[in-house]
Amino acid sequence: MSDEHRAIVRRWCAQRVPESQRDSMQISYTERAGRITLSCRRAPVFPELATEWSTAPIAQLRFDAADGRWVLLWPDSGGRWHRYPDETKAVSPAPLLDIVDADPTGIFWG
Repeated sequence: MSDEHRAIVRRWCAQRVPESQRDSMQISYTERAGRITLSCRRAPVFPELATEWSTAPIAQLRFDAADGRWVLLWPDSGGRWHRYPDETKAVSPAPLLDIVDADPTGIFWG
């Protein structure tokens, strides 16, 4: 992933949660082999019982080297990834992050 694309994703994650809520919720990403996985991290509800934050996948962006564009995927409840319905592709992660943010189908945020 280019530094420009990494900065776009990092900025999107940072802007998604208001600063006043960041001690209880965060949006993060991981990179691996041409894939960016976006996750929602939440602080434990009962910290006296568990101190680890929970993590749930939101979306994944995969780079298609054949055409130089990113594709958008959503996770099902079993942890499998599926292409976003309209076959959306983009040369930058930004338009795909806009789709995740708007979530017109309710796939990403419920």
